[in-house]
Amino acid sequence: MNNLQLSRSNLNRFAHWGPFLSIGPGFLPLKWKPINLEEDEQYLQFCRICDGYKAPRVHHCHKCNRCVLKMDHHCPWLNTCVGYSNHPSFVIFIFISIIASIQSSILLLKTLLLVLAQYGHRVLIYFPLKLTLLWITAFGLAVCLILTLSLLLYIQLKYVLKNCTNIEDWIVGKAISRREQDPSLPPFIYPYNLGPINNIKTFFSKGDGIHWPVREECGEYDLTIEQLEQKLIKESWKQPMKVIKNYNGRWFPLVFGLCVCCQIPWTDETRMPLNIGDVIQVTRFRKYWMYGHKNLSNGTRLRGWFPKQCVETLSTSSKKDK
Repeated sequence: MNNLQLSRSNLNRFAHWGPFLSIGPGFLPLKWKPINLEEDEQYLQFCRICDGYKAPRVHHCHKCNRCVLKMDHHCPWLNTCVGYSNHPSFVIFIFISIIASIQSSILLLKTLLLVLAQYGHRVLIYFPLKLTLLWITAFGLAVCLILTLSLLLYIQLKYVLKNCTNIEDWIVGKAISRREQDPSLPPFIYPYNLGPINNIKTFFSKGDGIHWPVREECGEYDLTIEQLEQKLIKESWKQPMKVIKNYNGRWFPLVFGLCVCCQIPWTDETRMPLNIGDVIQVTRFRKYWMYGHKNLSNGTRLRGWFPKQCVETLSTSSKKDK
């Protein structure tokens, strides 16, 4: 009976895992343009890779190499993006996985109690050392899954109640920070927060993934306008650097020392290989790592992290030579 219950739990989990992967996140059509291009293009970002404009709530994924509708994040464990089409399935999948992990933990504990129980002088279940090690491993993994997935579910439910994504939450955070530093800026109101009930309805409703209902006091492009302003600030912070050491793009480059290996950026963002003489536009700094981009000869832009030791500030004389 317990095996039957466990099988049903696994089937329920697969029932949401399968559609999650098969449906996909939902991609914006290549070369997409708004209907009123002349009026709306000033409020939209342009994606050079997809050769089209980005609709509101759309972000380009460098792993999928496409613009994703209402992109939340790229999941490295499932090797696909979480976006408009599969976000509800993703949340349900996490919930069912937690239930299945709890059930597994209960069954494992029940097995342990049977092992420890005694009926007279008879042993009810023979439990050798190998099975003991397997039990410890299985129970430890089940508990770890319960804790990590519960945290992930808590974060996702917060986003559902606010009708936002991981990326949009980051944008809103930067918008608030900008206004704290400069009180003269007009207040920013997140346009898609319609209240908890309406947010849940919007999350599970089916539309085109491009047009979204907004608050009465907000406009359709309020979030994209804020993104453009943040992008301008980011561009103004860019610092050109010249590559002085080659880097092959490995995550743990031991040749640069233990400190570099032990303090890598724990993100799913790419690592960018470098060649001596390359010019990099650096936009983010950490103690041992930097993030930037370089323009390739075919017109594309390569982005990623690299060790700080690989570059030096581009001198004025070098700029003139270029």
